[in-house]
Amino acid sequence: MRETCGCLLPLAPWVSLSEHHFCLHYDAPEPPESVSISFVNHTGMMFENQQYTLQCSVQNVAPVQSLTVTFYRGNIAKGHLQSNSEQKKPVNETFTLNITPSREDDGAQYWCETKLELGPDGPQRPPVVTSEKLPAIVHYGPELKEPPNPDVITITEGDTLHLNCSSVGNPSPSYTWTLPTNSPSYSGSVLTIKSVGFEHEGQYICTVSNTVGTVTKEFNIDVQVNSIPYIIAGTILGALVLVGLSVGCYCKHN
Repeated sequence: MRETCGCLLPLAPWVSLSEHHFCLHYDAPEPPESVSISFVNHTGMMFENQQYTLQCSVQNVAPVQSLTVTFYRGNIAKGHLQSNSEQKKPVNETFTLNITPSREDDGAQYWCETKLELGPDGPQRPPVVTSEKLPAIVHYGPELKEPPNPDVITITEGDTLHLNCSSVGNPSPSYTWTLPTNSPSYSGSVLTIKSVGFEHEGQYICTVSNTVGTVTKEFNIDVQVNSIPYIIAGTILGALVLVGLSVGCYCKHN
């Protein structure tokens, strides 16, 4: 509230100035002294598909009924709110918005903006005050980058085998492989066998997990005989036989 004081000129010599002293009191617009954003009853990381409440706290604003509060996720407006209060003097007010974050919200920044809309008698550019940025950390379970393949994977003996179990998740997931043979344990996202043998046939199970959840991916491997060496050997043997016959015929002719 502001105060303006002055005095009126006396109407007659016997009227003292003090009798015509006056003060005018009026409520002047007051942009927010400060604006802050936080979560209600929550700190730290969030979990996917759970509901949380954002709150925008506004300090010392008047008139509060002329204030518009907008919540943002990055540059995207998520909600516009106004106060129901009819208080003319500067007050503190809190505005809330419910959100249900997903994995796409991990790393996003939430903030709020206040704007004092004073109508045609107010400034052409309404006073705007914004909060700090509030980063969101969203935890979610593992998701495979490539869907499981129910078909049998056929590979030729001696070829290189790549089994891809890559996934995304927050926190970063860990990998555990169950192999059909007594091979050394493996903990990477991609399993590679450089020269496949018949002992590598069977089912491979990749288990992906983090603190939120677990998924599995299965691979069924069938190893086929590499016929190329046998074809080459047969061709060489056939050639040797033909050479031998030719030499034998040549000697007999002499």
